Amino acid sequence: MSERTTDILIIGAGPAGLAAALYASRSLVKPIVLERMSVGGLVLSTEWIDNYPGFPDGIAAPELMDRMRRQAERFGAEFVSDEVLSLNRTDMGFGVTTAGGTVYQAGSVIVATGAMPRVLPVKEESKYRGRGISYCATCDAAFFKGKPVAVVGGGGSAVEEALVLARGCSKVVVAFPLDSLQAEPILVEQLRALSNVEFVPGAAPAAVEGEGKVERLRLRLSAGGEKTLEVAAVFVAMEFVPTGDLLKGLVEVDAQGYVVTPESTETGVPGLYIAGDVRRKSLKQIVTAVADGAVAAQRAGIYVRSRKGKKNGSPEN
Repeated sequence: MSERTTDILIIGAGPAGLAAALYASRSLVKPIVLERMSVGGLVLSTEWIDNYPGFPDGIAAPELMDRMRRQAERFGAEFVSDEVLSLNRTDMGFGVTTAGGTVYQAGSVIVATGAMPRVLPVKEESKYRGRGISYCATCDAAFFKGKPVAVVGGGGSAVEEALVLARGCSKVVVAFPLDSLQAEPILVEQLRALSNVEFVPGAAPAAVEGEGKVERLRLRLSAGGEKTLEVAAVFVAMEFVPTGDLLKGLVEVDAQGYVVTPESTETGVPGLYIAGDVRRKSLKQIVTAVADGAVAAQRAGIYVRSRKGKKNGSPEN
């Protein structure tokens, strides 16, 4: 085990973590950012972003995330690819242990681990994952060019996935549990204008069938009965699950597992801040995640400097 010390440790390098890294480093506090996946997080499963301010013609998701990273690095932020296994209080502040065998001692921690897509709730999910069940249209759409596919989910992510798939697939069937799609009206309008898209409201996945790969999706209809779709793939874009397991026993969470914090991103634990989609809030977008990251970094910087001032015997700012 190796050990490192830092004033601010940021867990997660999606938009919230990247913004926190930028604001922390610009305040002359060099942060370390830990990310177990690619820098950019779940945003990288999106192909194109049209609703982030400052880009009138839109911008590719990977490019936006790369720009954010390079901007934070320019001011001194350090990015480390590693998975966090545990987070504990220590005399110094916090101790964070990673899968790579490093123990980080941090004065303050910003958790920006985001949320992950909920898996398809059928018993065949593990059998067909990677064999027709996918969680990323941007990643896998090319494998099903000219073939019929289904999208399960009725929110913004599902609509975006369907728009990507409709460019190359012969038919896209969007199955969702409510009577209407819960997404931005402009995106819904774009999707409904496409001739190769079909909608099945009031539907929940019941089973996936096929010989070694996805060939059919059975839906359970709220009106009664079932509907079977002959499809080559099922793209899952259901509600998200917050990835805040590290915080169990430390902070308050709601029934869905989202961390309950005020807009200040502060928790009941001094020096611990929550930013991005792991935090309970009404709107989960890149722009709100970035705002969280900026606020968390500002609060963390104040906290770290305050503690240093007390240790040095100087008055608190």
